[in-house]
Amino acid sequence: MEYLARVLGAASITLLALGITKAPQATAPTITSTTVVVSSTTVEPTPTTTANGAMVPPAARCGQWWGLALDLGWHADSMPTLDYLMWRESRCDPTQHNTTLNKDGSTDIGLTQINDRSWCLPTRWYPNGYLQTIGVLTKVGCDELFDPAINLEAAKAIHDYSKKHNGNGFQPWGI
Repeated sequence: MEYLARVLGAASITLLALGITKAPQATAPTITSTTVVVSSTTVEPTPTTTANGAMVPPAARCGQWWGLALDLGWHADSMPTLDYLMWRESRCDPTQHNTTLNKDGSTDIGLTQINDRSWCLPTRWYPNGYLQTIGVLTKVGCDELFDPAINLEAAKAIHDYSKKHNGNGFQPWGI
C-alpha cells in the first residue's frame, strides 16, 4: 500500500509541475514530501564491424564468419539465416563432423554440415561429386569442407542450386 501511495504522490507532483492540474487550496498547514524519480535509459549494444567492414549485429551467434561469407558472395539479406544455420548445425565450429546421426550412413561436414552423399561423393549424375564438378572442391572426397572458406563457398553453391530448382536456397538444411 505504501508503494501505491508513493506512486500516486509522484504522479500528482509531476502533474502539478507540468501545470496540468491546479493545487487544491489548503486551509490548514500541510506536510509535503519530496519524491525523487529516477529514470533509466536502455543502451542498445552497437554492431561490431568485421575486417571487411561488414556490420554484425550483437545478437549474431557466428559473427566471426559473416565477413568471410560476404566476401564469398553471400548476400547481406541471407546473413541472419546463415548465422542461424551455422549455429544450429555446428555451433560455429568448422571442425564438426557428424558421423552417426544420418540413417543412410552419410556424414555431415564442417561449419554448415554439408552432406557428403548428396554433394561431394560420386553419384550417377555427378561421377566426381557435385561440388567437384562445379569446381568448388578440387580433390576426391569431402575433407576440404573442414576449411571454413571452402565450406561457406560450397554452402553458397548448394544454396544457389536449391534456390534455382526449389525456390528456397536453404531447403537442403530444412529451413
